[in-house]
Amino acid sequence: MLKYIIKRLLLSALILIGVSFLVYVLIRCMPTDYAEQKIASMNQNQAVSEEMKEQIYESYGLNDGIIDGYMNWLGKLCKFDLGNRFSNNRPVVSEIKDHMGISFIIAFIATVFEFMIAIPLGITAATHQYSIRDYVVTVFVMIGISLPSFFFGQVLQSIAPALGLPTAGFGNASTSNTGFAKLIEYVPYLLLPIFLVVVLSIGGRMRMTRTNMLEVMNSDYIRTARAKGLSERKVIYKHAFRNTLIPLVTSLAGLLPTLFSGAIITEQIFGLPGIGNIALAATLSGDIPFIMGYNMFLALLSILGVLFSDIMYAIVDPRVKLS
Repeated sequence: MLKYIIKRLLLSALILIGVSFLVYVLIRCMPTDYAEQKIASMNQNQAVSEEMKEQIYESYGLNDGIIDGYMNWLGKLCKFDLGNRFSNNRPVVSEIKDHMGISFIIAFIATVFEFMIAIPLGITAATHQYSIRDYVVTVFVMIGISLPSFFFGQVLQSIAPALGLPTAGFGNASTSNTGFAKLIEYVPYLLLPIFLVVVLSIGGRMRMTRTNMLEVMNSDYIRTARAKGLSERKVIYKHAFRNTLIPLVTSLAGLLPTLFSGAIITEQIFGLPGIGNIALAATLSGDIPFIMGYNMFLALLSILGVLFSDIMYAIVDPRVKLS
Protein backbone atom coordinates (compact mmCIF):
# COMPACT_ATOMS: atom_id res chain seq x y z
CA MET A 1 0.00 0.00 0.00
CA LEU A 2 2.90 2.36 0.70
CA LYS A 3 4.11 1.99 -2.89
CA TYR A 4 0.61 2.81 -4.12
CA ILE A 5 0.38 5.92 -1.93
CA ILE A 6 3.77 7.22 -3.10
CA LYS A 7 2.78 6.62 -6.74
CA ARG A 8 -0.50 8.46 -6.24
CA LEU A 9 1.21 11.38 -4.51
CA LEU A 10 3.62 11.81 -7.42
CA LEU A 11 0.73 11.66 -9.86
CA SER A 12 -1.16 14.15 -7.71
CA ALA A 13 1.73 16.61 -7.99
CA LEU A 14 1.45 16.50 -11.79
CA ILE A 15 -2.31 16.95 -11.58
CA LEU A 16 -1.89 19.96 -9.29
CA ILE A 17 0.49 21.60 -11.76
CA GLY A 18 -2.06 21.11 -14.55
CA VAL A 19 -4.87 22.43 -12.36
CA SER A 20 -2.77 25.43 -11.31
CA PHE A 21 -2.16 26.38 -14.95
CA LEU A 22 -5.87 26.10 -15.82
CA VAL A 23 -6.87 28.09 -12.74
CA TYR A 24 -4.34 30.83 -13.49
CA VAL A 25 -5.33 31.15 -17.15
CA LEU A 26 -9.06 31.18 -16.41
CA ILE A 27 -8.72 33.74 -13.63
CA ARG A 28 -6.48 36.01 -15.70
CA CYS A 29 -9.05 35.81 -18.53
CA MET A 30 -11.84 37.09 -16.30
CA PRO A 31 -13.83 39.93 -17.90
CA THR A 32 -12.93 42.15 -14.96
CA ASP A 33 -10.40 42.35 -12.15
CA TYR A 34 -9.72 44.36 -9.01
CA ALA A 35 -7.44 46.86 -10.76
CA GLU A 36 -10.02 47.52 -13.49
CA GLN A 37 -12.73 48.12 -10.90
CA LYS A 38 -10.45 50.48 -9.01
CA ILE A 39 -9.69 52.42 -12.21
CA ALA A 40 -13.43 52.63 -12.95
CA SER A 41 -14.09 54.06 -9.50
CA MET A 42 -11.26 56.58 -9.93
CA ASN A 43 -12.68 57.66 -13.31
CA GLN A 44 -15.81 58.85 -11.56
CA ASN A 45 -13.79 61.53 -9.76
CA GLN A 46 -11.04 62.30 -12.23
CA ALA A 47 -9.70 61.17 -15.56
CA VAL A 48 -7.13 58.39 -15.32
CA SER A 49 -4.28 58.52 -17.80
CA GLU A 50 -2.87 55.45 -19.54
CA GLU A 51 0.37 55.88 -17.61
CA MET A 52 -1.51 55.79 -14.32
CA LYS A 53 -3.41 52.69 -15.47
CA GLU A 54 -0.12 50.93 -16.23
CA GLN A 55 1.23 51.90 -12.81
CA ILE A 56 -1.89 50.49 -11.13
CA TYR A 57 -1.66 47.20 -13.04
CA GLU A 58 2.06 47.00 -12.27
CA SER A 59 1.44 47.60 -8.57
CA TYR A 60 -0.97 44.67 -8.51
CA GLY A 61 1.30 42.44 -10.60
CA LEU A 62 -1.15 42.21 -13.51
CA ASN A 63 1.03 43.74 -16.19
CA ASP A 64 2.96 40.54 -17.00
CA GLY A 65 1.87 38.13 -19.71
CA ILE A 66 0.00 34.99 -18.75
CA ILE A 67 3.02 32.68 -19.13
CA ASP A 68 5.44 34.94 -17.26
CA GLY A 69 2.84 35.69 -14.61
CA TYR A 70 2.07 31.99 -14.20
CA MET A 71 5.73 31.02 -13.75
CA ASN A 72 6.20 33.74 -11.13
CA TRP A 73 3.04 32.67 -9.32
CA LEU A 74 3.98 28.96 -9.53
CA GLY A 75 7.39 29.70 -8.03
CA LYS A 76 5.74 31.44 -5.07
CA LEU A 77 3.17 28.64 -4.81
CA CYS A 78 5.94 26.05 -4.41
CA LYS A 79 7.11 28.12 -1.42
CA PHE A 80 3.53 28.12 -0.04
CA ASP A 81 3.29 31.83 -0.75
CA LEU A 82 -0.15 32.59 -2.21
CA GLY A 83 0.46 36.34 -2.24
CA ASN A 84 -1.62 39.09 -0.66
CA ARG A 85 -5.23 40.04 -1.23
CA PHE A 86 -5.78 43.13 -3.31
CA SER A 87 -8.60 44.43 -1.12
CA ASN A 88 -6.82 44.51 2.25
CA ASN A 89 -3.22 43.48 1.42
CA ARG A 90 -3.38 40.60 3.89
CA PRO A 91 -1.68 37.26 3.05
CA VAL A 92 -4.08 34.90 1.31
CA VAL A 93 -2.97 32.06 3.59
CA SER A 94 -3.96 34.09 6.65
CA GLU A 95 -7.31 34.99 5.09
CA ILE A 96 -8.12 31.33 4.37
CA LYS A 97 -6.97 30.29 7.83
CA ASP A 98 -9.02 32.97 9.59
CA HIS A 99 -12.29 32.29 7.76
CA MET A 100 -11.99 28.55 7.27
CA GLY A 101 -12.88 27.63 10.86
CA ILE A 102 -16.51 28.76 10.74
CA SER A 103 -17.16 26.95 7.46
CA PHE A 104 -15.47 23.80 8.75
CA ILE A 105 -17.49 23.75 11.98
CA ILE A 106 -20.78 24.10 10.11
CA ALA A 107 -19.87 21.51 7.47
CA PHE A 108 -18.39 19.00 9.93
CA ILE A 109 -21.30 19.04 12.39
CA ALA A 110 -23.80 18.96 9.51
CA THR A 111 -21.99 15.99 7.94
CA VAL A 112 -22.03 14.05 11.21
CA PHE A 113 -25.78 14.58 11.58
CA GLU A 114 -26.27 13.83 7.89
CA PHE A 115 -24.70 10.37 8.26
CA MET A 116 -26.44 9.72 11.59
CA ILE A 117 -29.86 10.49 10.09
CA ALA A 118 -29.60 9.55 6.41
CA ILE A 119 -28.06 6.08 6.75
CA PRO A 120 -30.60 4.73 9.29
CA LEU A 121 -33.43 6.23 7.22
CA GLY A 122 -32.07 4.59 4.08
CA ILE A 123 -31.77 1.23 5.81
CA THR A 124 -35.26 1.31 7.29
CA ALA A 125 -36.75 2.43 3.96
CA ALA A 126 -35.01 -0.42 2.13
CA THR A 127 -35.91 -3.11 4.66
CA HIS A 128 -39.57 -1.98 4.60
CA GLN A 129 -39.85 -1.39 0.87
CA TYR A 130 -43.23 -0.10 -0.35
CA SER A 131 -44.51 0.16 3.21
CA ILE A 132 -45.99 3.27 4.82
CA ARG A 133 -42.66 3.84 6.53
CA ASP A 134 -40.85 3.77 3.19
CA TYR A 135 -43.30 6.23 1.61
CA VAL A 136 -43.21 8.64 4.57
CA VAL A 137 -39.41 8.71 4.67
CA THR A 138 -39.19 9.16 0.90
CA VAL A 139 -41.73 11.99 0.84
CA PHE A 140 -40.02 13.97 3.61
CA VAL A 141 -36.61 13.44 2.05
CA MET A 142 -37.85 14.58 -1.36
CA ILE A 143 -39.31 17.69 0.22
CA GLY A 144 -35.91 18.45 1.74
CA ILE A 145 -34.14 17.95 -1.59
CA SER A 146 -36.64 20.14 -3.44
CA LEU A 147 -36.37 23.11 -1.09
CA PRO A 148 -34.06 25.83 -2.46
CA SER A 149 -31.51 26.79 0.16
CA PHE A 150 -32.23 30.52 -0.16
CA PHE A 151 -35.99 29.93 0.33
CA PHE A 152 -35.59 27.54 3.26
CA GLY A 153 -33.06 29.90 4.83
CA GLN A 154 -35.55 32.77 4.68
CA VAL A 155 -38.20 30.55 6.28
CA LEU A 156 -35.82 29.68 9.12
CA GLN A 157 -34.95 33.34 9.61
CA SER A 158 -38.65 34.24 9.88
CA ILE A 159 -39.24 31.73 12.68
CA ALA A 160 -35.92 32.35 14.46
CA PRO A 161 -37.27 35.12 16.78
CA ALA A 162 -40.04 32.82 17.97
CA LEU A 163 -37.39 30.23 18.87
CA GLY A 164 -35.21 32.81 20.60
CA LEU A 165 -32.42 32.38 18.04
CA PRO A 166 -30.48 35.10 16.20
CA THR A 167 -31.34 35.53 12.54
CA ALA A 168 -27.92 36.40 11.11
CA GLY A 169 -24.27 37.09 11.86
CA PHE A 170 -22.49 36.65 15.17
CA GLY A 171 -24.12 39.66 16.81
CA ASN A 172 -22.63 40.53 20.16
CA ALA A 173 -20.82 37.25 20.64
CA SER A 174 -17.73 37.98 22.68
CA THR A 175 -14.34 37.60 21.05
CA SER A 176 -12.39 37.63 24.31
CA ASN A 177 -12.77 33.89 24.83
CA THR A 178 -10.81 31.36 22.85
CA GLY A 179 -11.06 27.70 21.96
CA PHE A 180 -14.05 25.71 23.18
CA ALA A 181 -15.47 28.61 25.24
CA LYS A 182 -15.62 30.76 22.13
CA LEU A 183 -17.32 27.95 20.22
CA ILE A 184 -20.00 27.66 22.90
CA GLU A 185 -20.78 31.37 22.50
CA TYR A 186 -21.28 30.87 18.78
CA VAL A 187 -23.65 27.88 19.13
CA PRO A 188 -26.93 29.91 18.93
CA TYR A 189 -25.68 31.61 15.75
CA LEU A 190 -24.74 28.30 14.11
CA LEU A 191 -27.87 26.25 14.91
CA LEU A 192 -29.99 27.45 11.99
CA PRO A 193 -27.20 27.26 9.36
CA ILE A 194 -26.33 23.72 10.47
CA PHE A 195 -30.00 22.70 10.45
CA LEU A 196 -30.38 24.14 6.95
CA VAL A 197 -27.40 22.20 5.61
CA VAL A 198 -28.51 18.97 7.27
CA VAL A 199 -32.06 19.09 5.93
CA LEU A 200 -30.91 19.83 2.39
CA SER A 201 -28.17 17.18 2.37
CA ILE A 202 -29.69 14.06 3.97
CA GLY A 203 -31.83 13.32 0.91
CA GLY A 204 -29.00 12.35 -1.42
CA ARG A 205 -27.25 10.19 1.19
CA MET A 206 -30.52 8.51 2.19
CA ARG A 207 -31.44 7.64 -1.40
CA MET A 208 -27.97 6.26 -2.04
CA THR A 209 -28.18 4.08 1.07
CA ARG A 210 -31.67 2.86 0.19
CA THR A 211 -30.77 1.98 -3.40
CA ASN A 212 -27.62 0.10 -2.43
CA MET A 213 -29.39 -1.74 0.38
CA LEU A 214 -32.13 -2.90 -2.01
CA GLU A 215 -29.51 -4.28 -4.40
CA VAL A 216 -27.66 -6.08 -1.62
CA MET A 217 -30.81 -7.47 0.02
CA ASN A 218 -31.63 -9.34 -3.20
CA SER A 219 -28.21 -11.02 -3.36
CA ASP A 220 -27.72 -14.77 -3.06
CA TYR A 221 -25.52 -14.59 0.03
CA ILE A 222 -28.29 -12.71 1.89
CA ARG A 223 -30.74 -15.52 1.14
CA THR A 224 -28.09 -18.01 2.27
CA ALA A 225 -27.59 -16.14 5.54
CA ARG A 226 -31.31 -16.22 6.20
CA ALA A 227 -31.47 -19.91 5.30
CA LYS A 228 -28.82 -20.58 7.96
CA GLY A 229 -31.21 -19.20 10.56
CA LEU A 230 -29.42 -15.92 11.30
CA SER A 231 -31.51 -13.21 12.89
CA GLU A 232 -32.82 -10.50 10.58
CA ARG A 233 -30.85 -7.87 12.49
CA LYS A 234 -27.58 -9.75 11.95
CA VAL A 235 -28.39 -10.30 8.28
CA ILE A 236 -29.04 -6.60 7.73
CA TYR A 237 -26.29 -4.98 9.77
CA LYS A 238 -23.50 -7.58 9.61
CA HIS A 239 -23.86 -8.86 6.04
CA ALA A 240 -25.94 -6.44 3.99
CA PHE A 241 -24.86 -3.11 5.45
CA ARG A 242 -21.13 -3.82 5.11
CA ASN A 243 -21.47 -4.16 1.34
CA THR A 244 -23.65 -1.06 1.28
CA LEU A 245 -20.72 0.85 2.75
CA ILE A 246 -18.64 0.39 -0.43
CA PRO A 247 -20.39 3.05 -2.57
CA LEU A 248 -20.83 5.24 0.51
CA VAL A 249 -17.09 5.18 1.10
CA THR A 250 -16.51 6.09 -2.54
CA SER A 251 -18.60 9.22 -2.02
CA LEU A 252 -16.17 10.32 0.70
CA ALA A 253 -13.84 11.56 -2.05
CA GLY A 254 -15.85 14.76 -2.26
CA LEU A 255 -16.31 15.09 1.49
CA LEU A 256 -12.91 16.59 2.35
CA PRO A 257 -13.14 19.66 0.08
CA THR A 258 -16.78 20.09 1.11
CA LEU A 259 -15.73 20.47 4.75
CA PHE A 260 -13.49 23.43 3.95
CA SER A 261 -15.04 25.02 0.84
CA GLY A 262 -17.88 26.73 2.70
CA ALA A 263 -21.61 26.85 2.01
CA ILE A 264 -21.75 30.05 -0.03
CA ILE A 265 -25.53 30.54 -0.15
CA THR A 266 -26.01 29.55 3.50
CA GLU A 267 -23.27 31.89 4.66
CA GLN A 268 -24.76 34.68 2.55
CA ILE A 269 -28.24 34.19 4.03
CA PHE A 270 -27.09 34.14 7.64
CA GLY A 271 -24.32 36.73 7.22
CA LEU A 272 -21.53 34.44 8.39
CA PRO A 273 -17.90 35.37 7.65
CA GLY A 274 -17.08 31.90 6.37
CA ILE A 275 -14.64 31.05 3.61
CA GLY A 276 -17.46 30.62 1.06
CA ASN A 277 -18.80 34.11 1.70
CA ILE A 278 -15.31 35.61 1.47
CA ALA A 279 -14.59 33.68 -1.74
CA LEU A 280 -17.78 35.00 -3.34
CA ALA A 281 -16.88 38.59 -2.43
CA ALA A 282 -13.37 38.08 -3.83
CA THR A 283 -14.77 36.67 -7.07
CA LEU A 284 -17.16 39.58 -7.53
CA SER A 285 -14.37 42.10 -6.94
CA GLY A 286 -11.83 40.27 -9.12
CA ASP A 287 -9.42 39.67 -6.21
CA ILE A 288 -7.13 37.41 -8.25
CA PRO A 289 -4.62 36.21 -5.58
CA PHE A 290 -7.37 35.07 -3.23
CA ILE A 291 -9.41 33.35 -5.96
CA MET A 292 -6.38 31.43 -7.22
CA GLY A 293 -5.22 30.52 -3.73
CA TYR A 294 -8.70 29.39 -2.71
CA ASN A 295 -9.14 27.22 -5.80
CA MET A 296 -5.72 25.61 -5.38
CA PHE A 297 -6.57 24.91 -1.76
CA LEU A 298 -9.74 23.10 -2.87
CA ALA A 299 -7.85 21.24 -5.61
CA LEU A 300 -5.35 19.93 -3.06
CA LEU A 301 -8.17 18.81 -0.75
CA SER A 302 -9.95 17.09 -3.66
CA ILE A 303 -6.85 15.06 -4.55
CA LEU A 304 -6.30 14.08 -0.92
CA GLY A 305 -9.99 13.15 -0.68
CA VAL A 306 -9.75 10.79 -3.66
CA LEU A 307 -6.64 9.16 -2.18
CA PHE A 308 -8.36 8.75 1.19
CA SER A 309 -11.41 7.28 -0.55
CA ASP A 310 -9.29 4.70 -2.38
CA ILE A 311 -7.62 3.61 0.85
CA MET A 312 -10.94 3.35 2.67
CA TYR A 313 -12.38 1.38 -0.28
CA ALA A 314 -9.65 -1.24 0.16
CA ILE A 315 -10.33 -1.44 3.90
CA VAL A 316 -14.09 -1.92 3.43
CA ASP A 317 -13.77 -4.36 0.52
CA PRO A 318 -10.92 -6.89 1.10
CA ARG A 319 -11.16 -7.98 -2.54
CA VAL A 320 -9.59 -4.68 -3.59
CA LYS A 321 -5.81 -4.65 -3.47
CA LEU A 322 -3.89 -1.40 -3.74
CA SER A 323 -0.63 -1.81 -5.60
